[in-house]
Amino acid sequence: MKRRLILLLSVIMAMTMAFALSGCGGNEESEGSASTDGAIVIGCSYIAGNTNPVDSAWDLTSHGISEGIYMQDAEGNLVSRFVSNLERVDDLTWKAELTDTVKFSDGSDCDAKALADCMNYLQQNNEMANGTAGVVAFTAEDDGTLTIKTERPTPVMDSLLAEWCNVVFKEVDGDFIYTGPYMVEKLDSEVALDLVPNPYYDDRADQRSNVTLKVFNDTAAMQQAFESGEIDIMFGLTPDVADALKDKGMTVKDYDAGYQYFGFTNVKEGPMADINVRKAVNLILNRDDMVKALEGGRVANGIFAQYYSFAGDVEEKTDVAEADKLLAEAGYAKNSKGIYEKDGKPLSIHMVTYSARADLPILMQLAASELTEAGIESKTDVVDDINVSLEGGDYDLVFYAQHTAPSGEPSAFLNMALADGGSRNYAGYSNDEINDLLAKMGETEPGEARDQLSKDIQKIVNDELPMIYMVDPQWHVALSDRVSGYEPYCGDYYCVNAELGL
Repeated sequence: MKRRLILLLSVIMAMTMAFALSGCGGNEESEGSASTDGAIVIGCSYIAGNTNPVDSAWDLTSHGISEGIYMQDAEGNLVSRFVSNLERVDDLTWKAELTDTVKFSDGSDCDAKALADCMNYLQQNNEMANGTAGVVAFTAEDDGTLTIKTERPTPVMDSLLAEWCNVVFKEVDGDFIYTGPYMVEKLDSEVALDLVPNPYYDDRADQRSNVTLKVFNDTAAMQQAFESGEIDIMFGLTPDVADALKDKGMTVKDYDAGYQYFGFTNVKEGPMADINVRKAVNLILNRDDMVKALEGGRVANGIFAQYYSFAGDVEEKTDVAEADKLLAEAGYAKNSKGIYEKDGKPLSIHMVTYSARADLPILMQLAASELTEAGIESKTDVVDDINVSLEGGDYDLVFYAQHTAPSGEPSAFLNMALADGGSRNYAGYSNDEINDLLAKMGETEPGEARDQLSKDIQKIVNDELPMIYMVDPQWHVALSDRVSGYEPYCGDYYCVNAELGL
């Protein structure tokens, strides 16, 4: 299945990860500098906390350690080193003929049994693996093929096998072994991750450079390291940093991120549980101002990047007068200080975001200013682990970033975020029409009809606002002379890829 994407890259995992990689154009080497023949050094705000595939699947793939049965290539095509032919047998059954050429990084064969074992383990231990088609059972057949049985129909098995949670691994003596182009030499999650080429990945392993992912506590420190030549690649630049580096003659590439900036609303409790309050806040936020503040990107028109055929076609607007009418319907009126209140209590919105994605605090503070001007109080928090806030319900509006289609199709994220019991449906949002549309997606082959189902869901979301669409962002990556030809793709999912160290 071919899906054409724009080359892209991102910095953060939706789920908790953010890359901010840096490089420098200097040629002189000194102690602590990135050398021209040593490891390629990438500055990061975060690296994998461990090598457990349930905890760190996205991280491990972005680091070049793990891979899915299917992956996107640089042109956006889904390709596989593991499967030579994938065929649908009936509504719930697929057969995958294997190449039998892939080895784990310890040299052992990644055969049908190994694939079945790791996929079944993930299906039982990571609920995010069940989002697209329910629980999926994998059986290794004697002829070396895989039989794949889904709980619910899906017409996109290759995309399911490309989902970030479905990585190939095996456990050996309590350690986890993978098949990606790199393997772990040393991991200290607070300091650095040292990678060496996997000698069994392909016949170019001896040509790859070692890679080091180095953790920095703040963007300023990374920028300093980049300019001094300590690191080679820096993703996640804020607009002012990107401009400053360009002014100094350093290589900075701009690209469509593929991620989306959006807000999770607390529809369960607090002021945003009232649909009229959600609609009022949505109307007060000025997306054009957001794009200007970030010096790039587009006003979001849905849940997915706008180059996808299944992206939304929602048109956002700012209308403070209409917001005032909605708040009046919700029982709020302005007091003598110009602040909305109800039953003597001011309307206050608790907004939260996380420190790993530098753009999000900018958007949150802009929103706070706009709410204040409109007469709504706000409290803002920037936290290290946003999942704690989301899972604990300690928020009214969370500013979030995620690549919502890393496998090149929409149903995985839509099911996770919007279906009853979805693993990313933090506030327990439920809509029967969306559930029905998601079921239809599972029965509809890729094409215009399936794309329209995605668009219909995104329209309902914009009407009910369990999520608030904000920005389809543009990002920037800074590169040293050594890696000036590096081209990122598929968001931050493939930051360290098979081509990086060559």
